[in-house]
Amino acid sequence: MNISVFFVILFSVLCVFIIYLITDSRKMSIHESRARTFNFLAIGDSLTAGYYNYGRAFHPYSTLLGSLLDTINVHALIDEKGVSGELVVPTMANRLANILNTSVNYDWVIILGGTNDLAGTITAEKLFNEGLKPMYEMCLNYSKRKLKLAAMTVIQNAFYAPSHVQDQTRQQLNNLIRNYVATSPYQDRIVLVDLDRGIPYHSMTSDEERKLVWDDGLHLTPTGYDRMAVLIFDTIKNKL
Repeated sequence: MNISVFFVILFSVLCVFIIYLITDSRKMSIHESRARTFNFLAIGDSLTAGYYNYGRAFHPYSTLLGSLLDTINVHALIDEKGVSGELVVPTMANRLANILNTSVNYDWVIILGGTNDLAGTITAEKLFNEGLKPMYEMCLNYSKRKLKLAAMTVIQNAFYAPSHVQDQTRQQLNNLIRNYVATSPYQDRIVLVDLDRGIPYHSMTSDEERKLVWDDGLHLTPTGYDRMAVLIFDTIKNKL
C-alpha cells in the first residue's frame, strides 16, 4: 500500500473517532442534565394550595413551577403541602417539623405563611419569631443534607389599604423576612421571593390586570398563581 494512502486512511479513521467521542460526550452531557432530580417541598396555606373560586377549584403554583424547571432540564418532584386556613403559629411550624422527619430528602423548601395569622391580633414580631423564623431555621439546620430555602413575603389583600393598621403589621412582617434573608450567613442556600412586590393589589394601575390576577381579593386566580410560579422560578433557577 502506498504510504500516502495509508496516512489518508489513518487520518480519516482518527477524524471519525474524534467525531464519535464528541457526539457521545454531548449525549452523556444531555443525559446527565436531564437526569438531575430535585425534591421540593412547597408548604403553606390556601395560597400554596392554589385556592380559588371560593374553594371549588385549586390551581397550585407548583404545577407550572415544575413545568418551568423542565425547560432547563431540571426534573422536580414537588410535594405541594398547602392547607387552607392554616396558621403559622403553631400549626404550620409543627407540620413542617413532622414533614422534614419523613423519609424524603428534600433539596428545596418553599415557605409561604402568615396571611391567616395576620387576620387576628398577632404582632409581626411574634409571628416571625415564633413561627416563620423557626421554620426557616429547621430548613437551614436540616440534618439529612444542606437543603435550600425560598422564603416568600406575604401579599396584600383587597380588605386593608396600606395605611390600615392590619396591613402595616403585614408590611412589618415582610421587612423582618427580607432582613432575615439579607443577613443570613447561608447566602448560598437561601433566597427571597418577594411576592409582596411582585404581585401587588392596591398599586395595580389596571383594573383589567387586577381582575386577571386576583380572585376574591384575598386569593389569586389561576393566572395569579402562575405568576407566583414564574417569580419563584426566576429567583431559584440560578441557585439550583
